[in-house]
Amino acid sequence: MQEKLSGRVWKYGDDIDTDRIIPARYLNTFQPEELARHCLEDLDPAFAGRVKRGDILVAGKNFGCGSSREHAPLALKAAGLGAVVAASFARIFYRNAINIGLPIFACPEAAEECASGDELELDPAGGTIYNKTKNVTYKAAAFPPYIQGILDAGGLPAYVRLRLAEKRKEARPPLARIAVLKGDGIGPEVVEAALLVLRQAEALAGRALFSFREYAVGGAALDREGTPLPPATLEGALASDAVLLGAVGGPRWDNEPPERRPEKGLLELRRALGVFANLRPVQVSPYLSACSPLRREVVGAGVDLLFVRELTGGAYFGAKERGEIRPGELQASDAMVYTASEIRRVARLAFQLARSRAREAGRRPRLTSVDKANVLATSRLWREVVNEVADAFPEVEVEHLYVDACAMRLVAAPQEFDTIVTENLFGDILTDLGGALTGSLGLLPSASLGEGGPGLYEPVHGSAPTLAGQDKANPVGTILAAALMLRHSLNLPAEAAAIEAAVAATLSAGIHTPDLALGAGTGTGTQAFAWAVAERLEEFWPQAGRTAQA
Repeated sequence: MQEKLSGRVWKYGDDIDTDRIIPARYLNTFQPEELARHCLEDLDPAFAGRVKRGDILVAGKNFGCGSSREHAPLALKAAGLGAVVAASFARIFYRNAINIGLPIFACPEAAEECASGDELELDPAGGTIYNKTKNVTYKAAAFPPYIQGILDAGGLPAYVRLRLAEKRKEARPPLARIAVLKGDGIGPEVVEAALLVLRQAEALAGRALFSFREYAVGGAALDREGTPLPPATLEGALASDAVLLGAVGGPRWDNEPPERRPEKGLLELRRALGVFANLRPVQVSPYLSACSPLRREVVGAGVDLLFVRELTGGAYFGAKERGEIRPGELQASDAMVYTASEIRRVARLAFQLARSRAREAGRRPRLTSVDKANVLATSRLWREVVNEVADAFPEVEVEHLYVDACAMRLVAAPQEFDTIVTENLFGDILTDLGGALTGSLGLLPSASLGEGGPGLYEPVHGSAPTLAGQDKANPVGTILAAALMLRHSLNLPAEAAAIEAAVAATLSAGIHTPDLALGAGTGTGTQAFAWAVAERLEEFWPQAGRTAQA
């Protein structure tokens, strides 16, 4: 259910058409930050520079009349407006606003009586408009359930993804559909190693569990089909229950234009899947402590932590500006922007994960939220929302840390952490720091999750083209990514735990690939390591998952 909206009023008159919302001279772009910069430019030149995120536009009758251009509601939403209240709306504008998730309220009384600067509180679900300044409540027509569903989801594309996910759950086929994207460099080798372990899981279950469909992505797709993300790959990924990815990219494609680079295909795939959170487990077991760059007394007892990084907001996606402020003096800025709903959904996921990890380990759940609330307004909002979500998880012990203090403790005492949740930029840095604790990128899995759609599972390492085809690549990260896939997308937690235990048992037996500096010897090959894991899987396989053979 969509939360209540609060903001300051910007009041305008009747018949505000789409050309005054965003002038036609800017229709050559769909970039949100560019549309926001010119929103209402001809009607109110001061608007774009003074509007605050969450403010509410109030207008008279026939708001959004004129052309059918979708740019108008996009510009209003990109400018930061939380909603539009009007006496009436043009029909096509109404539809376009709903489709992008911009809440709109038709209420002649509120449109007549509200003034610029008034503070409003809107309840989309109930259709109420409360003027805090005047202490008056107005009633707008409530939305039909399907329209409320679109607004709750944040727009029509997200709503369709959720509905498709619900239908998949209602009529899920007996086999889990896995889109296999091997990619470039060592990607095919490490993915094949993970598939070997998954096929052994099927053998132990006594029946087929998975339906694998392979698609091209990255440089391999670029060479074969002229694009790093072919339409068939995107369609296959969206129709799957989960996506298992190897790695993309390599020097041979470095001179391609940005829109044709292999990495561009991966970015487009993540965007299409609607993922908003990245999970990165970091484990340093006692028998792997020699690989860590930290002293044995720091990591010797073992490290087991989980990073939960928000993926859709923050400085990476805020408005970016660069210009000359005076002759010879350049200035650049990146806006760090978060909404409460963006923070709330990743915080809720982090609390759930902290609780489930603690349940499996038989300990009290702990969550560390990382911010910079002593300096940044976004971090202060982050901390407020995390505390709000914490009320629904009273059993979880919550700690707030500044990002610099967290970085220091990750190096000095990493065993003190369990689950860490943080925003995009901080998470990008801290996950790399945490990953360095293991001493090898080959050990690290990653999962990117959205709301209802297929998750994306991959190792943290890159394509390592110099190792390709030599049977030297470390498949641990990819095998563990497959285990994350079983746990988070396929509802097979016991089977996931069995694979993780088999990997741990293989490493503790001294079997490892050459990248791990664990004493004498050159290490075993990629496929031989995968076979060693598969052989040990039976020891940990859940008894209930086995089927008696006739």
